[in-house]
Amino acid sequence: MKSKLILMLFVLFAWGNDNPFAPPQSIDENAILDDFEKKDVVFNSDARLLKSISVTYVTLDGSEKTMTLDINQSIDWHRTYSFIKTKSPQTTAILDVSVTTPEQFNLTGEINSSLNVEIPNDNGKLEDFISFASYKSKLKLITKDEIIGNFAVGNPSKIILDFKRQTSFKTKTQRLKMGTAFKRLDLGSHKGYYRLVIYLDGKYNFKIQKDESGYVISLI
Repeated sequence: MKSKLILMLFVLFAWGNDNPFAPPQSIDENAILDDFEKKDVVFNSDARLLKSISVTYVTLDGSEKTMTLDINQSIDWHRTYSFIKTKSPQTTAILDVSVTTPEQFNLTGEINSSLNVEIPNDNGKLEDFISFASYKSKLKLITKDEIIGNFAVGNPSKIILDFKRQTSFKTKTQRLKMGTAFKRLDLGSHKGYYRLVIYLDGKYNFKIQKDESGYVISLI
């Protein structure tokens, strides 16, 4: 009789914990949680396009929901992106200041505008027949020699360019200034050609464009 009573109490207790008619658990309003302010995101060096952002949150009744934000925009993996709390924008009157801020004209009557001239981050001569200028995401090579081969290896990437020339010289290493994706240039001679190895700070694809003074290596 005693064992039957214990078994009945155990069954009742177990059924009470899994009662399907019990109300759903809600958020404890007395729980102390930190107020969300900011979350930083750092991408890997092979990231190029941000497709979407998914946010999972807890509702008042304790259930979880997920909302997805479509982005479809390019990103620069060198930068830090932040999910941050901001105040709701307030509607303010837009003042028409066109009367009080006339356009500035030069002596020829044309509107002044600043020239968008890109200044190289670093430049120099590797040999008498090849020089360089580095920018944020492109490398200018000044040479009359023809590129006869190119490929990329590794992560971080290294771009290898072979130039046609019968020459001989000691291998040279040129470290570049910080501030661009280009870290180092190695130049070495081989039979019938010389090789330029371009060391990068991450994973990249690249394209080569020929112009009047040489080549432009653009990172993708």
